[in-house]
Amino acid sequence: MKKPELMAPAGTWEALVAAVQNGADAVYLGGRRFNARRGAENFDDQALCKAIEYAHVRGVKVYVTVNILLADTELREAVRFLHFIYNAGADAAILQDWGLIALARQVVPELELHASTQMTAHNVPGVQLLRAAGIKRVVLARELDLASVREIKKSSGLEVETFIHGALCICYSGQCLMSSMIGGRSGNRGRCAQPCRLKYKLVDEKGRLLAEPEKTGAYLLSPRDLNLSYRLPDLIDAGIDAFKIEGRMRRPEYVATVTRVYRMLIDRAVAGDFTVTPEESTELAQIFNRGFTTGYFFGNPGRELMSYKRPNNRGTRLGRVRRYDRHNKRVEIELEAPLQAGDGIEVWVTRGGRVGTEVSELFVNGQKTDAASAGSLVWLRLEGQIRAGDRVFKTYDARLMEKARRTFTSARENRRVSLDLRVCASVGEPLMLEADDREGARAKVYSGTVAVKAVKRPLTAEFLAEQLDRLGNTPFAMGKLECDIAGEVMVPVREINEVRRRAVELIVEQRARLRKPAPLPASTVERRLDQYYSAIDEGQPLHGFPLLAAAVRDAASAGAAARSGADVVYLACGYRARSALEEVRQARELCRRAGVHLYLASPRILHDRELAEYQVFCTEAIKAGLDGVLAAGYGMLAGLKELDGLSLVADFSLNVFNRPAALYFKELGFTRVTLSPELTGEQIKELAGHAAVETEVIV
Repeated sequence: MKKPELMAPAGTWEALVAAVQNGADAVYLGGRRFNARRGAENFDDQALCKAIEYAHVRGVKVYVTVNILLADTELREAVRFLHFIYNAGADAAILQDWGLIALARQVVPELELHASTQMTAHNVPGVQLLRAAGIKRVVLARELDLASVREIKKSSGLEVETFIHGALCICYSGQCLMSSMIGGRSGNRGRCAQPCRLKYKLVDEKGRLLAEPEKTGAYLLSPRDLNLSYRLPDLIDAGIDAFKIEGRMRRPEYVATVTRVYRMLIDRAVAGDFTVTPEESTELAQIFNRGFTTGYFFGNPGRELMSYKRPNNRGTRLGRVRRYDRHNKRVEIELEAPLQAGDGIEVWVTRGGRVGTEVSELFVNGQKTDAASAGSLVWLRLEGQIRAGDRVFKTYDARLMEKARRTFTSARENRRVSLDLRVCASVGEPLMLEADDREGARAKVYSGTVAVKAVKRPLTAEFLAEQLDRLGNTPFAMGKLECDIAGEVMVPVREINEVRRRAVELIVEQRARLRKPAPLPASTVERRLDQYYSAIDEGQPLHGFPLLAAAVRDAASAGAAARSGADVVYLACGYRARSALEEVRQARELCRRAGVHLYLASPRILHDRELAEYQVFCTEAIKAGLDGVLAAGYGMLAGLKELDGLSLVADFSLNVFNRPAALYFKELGFTRVTLSPELTGEQIKELAGHAAVETEVIV
């Protein structure tokens, strides 16, 4: 059974260390620019180099996120950043923007590229298109079921990565405009304000409530957190190459805990001895949860996907309130789990939401104590509208946090690389130490003084093993030790320690250097950039009187648009309804009379099982006399190009944000592209005036 790569988030240096020291095979992190988590601390250029070296010395890969849409004015600098991370030794860049992908393949083809989940990859043809564009690994949309993931892995020829734990979005990644349209903060530009975590009311057209907040909850768009810990064997069996933990905005204790638990679970699953212990399950819930879900991996969860009552950490259940002393403001709780001073708790009160505190004093049987076990009746101070029967949750576990913190604050390393050592010692010669990490790094060092004949305690293999194994504050552990000691030899302990220290330094330097590519000269990158833009600038700007297009849902609306002055009508009538083809025929006739072009508007999402059905519908619709298709997803492109005589227009959901992206879609066969609705007026003016293909904007 192939062991998948465990990939952990690193939004800060502490989170990076936490991920590495708790068993991640790879980390993903961002620079200060061009990444989808601008709210994280992230890494400046110097820290990024240091992070890559730190991870590589310990055998961990580093993927750098450059996963936002980019304006034309940003592209050159973004490509230079890709050049920088390539020379720094990054193992891959994670991208979203089609234009940047096209540029990267021309300018920095040596750099491995991964497609971000922001690219909404969700079917086999779409993933195959990404492969043709130069992508090596794809982070699939989180809304896929496991059967679809398995088929994509089997048929696409690409490495496949899926999320296994952490926050979910209410919308397909890359397709959400909610934060952008409501608050001017684009998720596609790394500035999502998370409006799905806010309170909402569901009302009808007259403003009447359709869902009672007190009963249903007020957070109607807030999903639970993904947790696939119990289903890892199924995911491994599907052949998924990499498991991803979400959380670049999370604190390092979260990264440490979740990475450690999944490291143990994956290792057990691959060994054929899979189990999730109650302690592991509790730790995953305790460190952060909004309630857990397996998402869409094993079917549509319906309302079980949602956390209607809580948009943030709910912690783990601690017990119920037995009594509340309002005079002394003390609450008695019957514990269902351990509690100690320093823990944080919340009471879910009947009225008023939540009442919380950090436990500073704890009493059992009238006696003050630092900790109490499950089953105890405890008293503690807490003020609020609390009643008997209210539920109590532990939202902060001091012991778990300290356990996690030790892994990234201690000088002693958890993660160790085996070093095979060989020692040669003889009278009159310097002590020689050879070190080999079994991965290509080797070092040979000599003591500063020669060995002398022993008077009392000759050097032994056992003594050497004891001294050379003192590697606790290094990323190494002693593997095999071979000793060649000629006669009764004495070498000072300080000399043995010194050769060990120097050997470790050399191995660290080599491990970092061996994982760096040969430097790519900046002059080469600038020449390639100039060549690319010289070619793209050769095309003449396309100017003409603008057309007016109307998007409609039925034939009657198509006729109304055609009669009222539309030049183009996009008909999105669905494709499964029995009346769909009849709607197309009627719309075609109405548009024909008015001399208006009719295009079929496709769905944004078409899973593999739906693509064939849609292809049949398109074939029949063409017979009715369609002029073309407004394609909302790149996964359907291969099938549409097989249909003769169709003009193809790219819809806004393809996120065309710059000239290279527009050119790329032209080369794929599109005659017109809809520009991203997140572009500013000035950006639209610049792009529409110089694109190599017709452009369209939503007005």
